[in-house]
This record gives sequence, C-alpha cells and structure tokens, in this order.
Amino acid sequence: MELGLRSKRALVLGSSSGMGRAIVTGLAAEGARVVVTGRSEERVARVAAETDAVRGIVGDLVEEGTPERMVAEGIEALGGLDIFVGNTGGGKPGGLVAGGFGAVEAGYRTMLLPQLRAAEAAIPALRASGAGRMVFLTARSILEASPDLALSSVFRSGVAAAARSLAHELAPHVTVNVVVPGQFDTGALQRFEAAKAAEEGRDIAAIRDAHVAAIPMGRLGRAEELADLVMFLVSERAGYITGATFRIDGGLTRGF
Repeated sequence: MELGLRSKRALVLGSSSGMGRAIVTGLAAEGARVVVTGRSEERVARVAAETDAVRGIVGDLVEEGTPERMVAEGIEALGGLDIFVGNTGGGKPGGLVAGGFGAVEAGYRTMLLPQLRAAEAAIPALRASGAGRMVFLTARSILEASPDLALSSVFRSGVAAAARSLAHELAPHVTVNVVVPGQFDTGALQRFEAAKAAEEGRDIAAIRDAHVAAIPMGRLGRAEELADLVMFLVSERAGYITGATFRIDGGLTRGF
C-alpha cells in the first residue's frame, strides 16, 4: 500500500529512543523528511544520521519554552509541517495516596503541559499544510485504571481529551488522533519494571513474566509495530480518520 508519505515534513517529539525512534525511522524509510528530537545530544545525533534527518534538536520538554522552541526550529528546518507526533516521557509509577500526590506538578509538567504547548506551536503550520496530521501517544491508563500508573491516568487522559477537542476545532484541514500503546519492549518499560521490582522487593524477571502473562498475544509489542500504526494514521490513506483512539496492546486492555 502506498502511504503517500514521500517528502512529507514530519516532527516527532521524543524520537531519539524507544517508540519515538521507531516512528521517525519508519517515516524516513517511507521518504518523509524528518526532524529528530530528544534530551541526549549523542542519541539525537545518532538517530538523525541513521534517518538522514533534516535536523536533530536537543532539549528537555519539561523545561519552560522548550516544546515551543523545538517545534519552531523544526518548522524552520523543514520549511513547514505536515505531520506532528506528540510523545513525552511517563510519570512516577505508583498510586496517588502512597506518594503520588506529591508528584502531581512533576507529572503535569512531564506528561500534559509539553504536549499542549507543542501542539499549540504546531497548529498554524499544520493548518497551512492543508492536510496536516497530528497524533498523540498516550498510555493504556487512559482506558483502564491502573494503581501502578495513577498520575499517568490523570495527565495522559488530559492529552486524549485535548485531542478530541482539537479534532473538531481543526477539521477539515488537520486530523487529530490518539494512539494507546500497551506493553512494549522499550527502555521505558524496563525502567518501570526496575522501579516496581525495587519497590516490591521482587526480581525484575518476575515482573516481566507477569507483564507478558497478562497479554493475550503472549508477548510484548515491538516498537516497529506501533510505528506502522502511526505511519498509517499520518498518511494520505487516513484522511477520513480523526478524533479516534487506537489501542495497540495485544489485547491487554479489558474493555471495548
């Protein structure tokens, strides 16, 4: 299937590792012109070289003004913008009562505010494109309550709510959709498992086994599989899809 991504101008937040890296790599392979972003100068440079990116931009999305700067620099480098993918780091694992309330501000600044600020900065260029595409990565916690990810549920749900509003406000010139990943074999999951193992005094391998056992497909997802879904949603083929939420979790979520 021809996706029509050749020469499209794409900015992917958090694209120097994990799922973001897989997305920017996939877009580049389809002929899109990409901008890579991330906190590590070394990783950004490496992925930018691997993908023949137009530019690599280094910065921490938590820092004031960085989301807007990254988007502005990306638009300048690309000469416009057709595709924006919002992707940020996760929050502190755990519930609200057992320490989560103390991390509310940090969670807000990590998971919600950067997405809103970056989206706001990207909207004029996406509108000017005439066929703009906006996709936000969130988490399974927006669909199914998880005691281990209480703050993620709060703030990533805010991202999903904003996306639903933007889908109406920006139609018909920009589509806006949400992708909900399940358990993927990335550094983010490894860090979560390590924190959970340390908190509970369990072996990390036991935590991983429990995660896999809960997935009907019997395995973790691969970042490239998520990238395939995102690439379809930002392609010419998905011009009539907007305001929708897509789960990609191997059947893990217990709901409709």
